[in-house]
Amino acid sequence: MDHKRNILLKIPSALYGLGVSVRNQILDCRKPYKSSIPTICVGNLQVGGTGKTPHVELLVRLLKDKYRLAILTRGYGRKSNKPIIAGDFETPETIGDEPMQMRKKFPDIMIYVDGNRRRALKAMEMMPTTIRPEVILMDDGFQHRHVEPAYSILLTPYHRPYFEDKLLPYGNLREPIKGSYRADSVIVTHTPRDLTPMDIRVFISNLELYDYQDVYFSRVMYDQPRPLFPETDPLPLEHSSSIITLSGLADPTPFIEHCQSTYPNVLKSLVYKDHQDYSADAVLSEILSAGRESEDVIFVTTEKDEPKLYELMDKIPTSLQRRLWVLPIRIDLSPDGTRRLMKKAKKAIVNNGLKLSIT
Repeated sequence: MDHKRNILLKIPSALYGLGVSVRNQILDCRKPYKSSIPTICVGNLQVGGTGKTPHVELLVRLLKDKYRLAILTRGYGRKSNKPIIAGDFETPETIGDEPMQMRKKFPDIMIYVDGNRRRALKAMEMMPTTIRPEVILMDDGFQHRHVEPAYSILLTPYHRPYFEDKLLPYGNLREPIKGSYRADSVIVTHTPRDLTPMDIRVFISNLELYDYQDVYFSRVMYDQPRPLFPETDPLPLEHSSSIITLSGLADPTPFIEHCQSTYPNVLKSLVYKDHQDYSADAVLSEILSAGRESEDVIFVTTEKDEPKLYELMDKIPTSLQRRLWVLPIRIDLSPDGTRRLMKKAKKAIVNNGLKLSIT
């Protein structure tokens, strides 16, 4: 974690913390809405970079063959605030880049986009039984205190844990660390491969978990790259290819480091802000200019950036489309971690309305 912070930000950070604490105290005295549909919340205490969407995708893979699922997300960065169920003709502008990513991966799963989670839950409860979700996965809803999930999962990155962080704007915390008590489980993300049992014990000790909380350690796994525009007779991506990485992430470091370790000829990295709008003239011009510097260079981008870049098909020349590749990721838990997570999720689902046996 970067400890070089502007000390002057401690003052607004203290004021921010006071405001959040007052808000939480008020919400603690109010009864939140608990849906009749079991709801699993995936969230964090920190701003960005913890991997919420990939972990929602992990839960989809683990649960989709057992329950009729829906993903509830606010659709950050979209142009509208109206509730919408993602369909075949949606774009990142109408539903947001991350919902678009999930829609592409799981076309048979309902993606419900609405910043008002309580309104969205009530709407799904009123759906006909043939399409009504049996379980709802709520993406980035930990601070949405007007809703009480059946099961709440809190994420924190191994190299930037919330117990070493500070409140905004001095640090990256959305709320004080004591808010972690609302989580039923904590998943430590971006876990190094060489983690020792002693490292794990020390980290768990620092989390200061309550008796009802358990902890998991996950890591990012990179799958085989695929062409972003497969219809264009793509140029092959090989180990010796000259590479430019292209990303708009909260924390692009793991993506860039993986590319650098996999391909020895990474020439440069084009790094943009989280949820970057690639249609912006300056940004698109920079990408096109980098592509013109060499006709052999291959661009490697992320699944999150893929939908927005694909929407620019008419503005990206075919010669560059042929050189755009996507690096898919997935979240990996140990077999024991997967078993424990599934058992706890199923127990929460059964205890909150869905009468199915736990297997």
